[in-house]
Amino acid sequence: MKAWIGAVALVGVLGCSQAMAGDGNQLLRACKEAVRDADGERVNSGVDIGYCLGLVNGVMSTMVTMNEYLLPKEKTCFPAGLMNQQGARIVAKYLQEHPASLHRDGAFLAMAAFQNAYSCKG
Repeated sequence: MKAWIGAVALVGVLGCSQAMAGDGNQLLRACKEAVRDADGERVNSGVDIGYCLGLVNGVMSTMVTMNEYLLPKEKTCFPAGLMNQQGARIVAKYLQEHPASLHRDGAFLAMAAFQNAYSCKG
């Protein structure tokens, strides 16, 4: 019985995470808003800013943690002191330069942006 309840709960959580996950179009819109805010411009949506900066922070933190388990050529070498606002700029720029990929998952695209910007040399 406990296993069944756990399985139902897991399916519910996974279903919710899929509903909450956004694509590249949503992430681009949100990160453009975060960049405007960082530049001191008037913004329309604090929710978008929070979405972008939260996703950027989560992806960067996950990538740093996972570096320990990756082959050297797969690692991402973030510079010291990288702030979420700069991460938002990197993601927005990458998404603008890759419009054919905007249908893909936002977190996946953020990872691609950081791997592109901060691939480890050597």
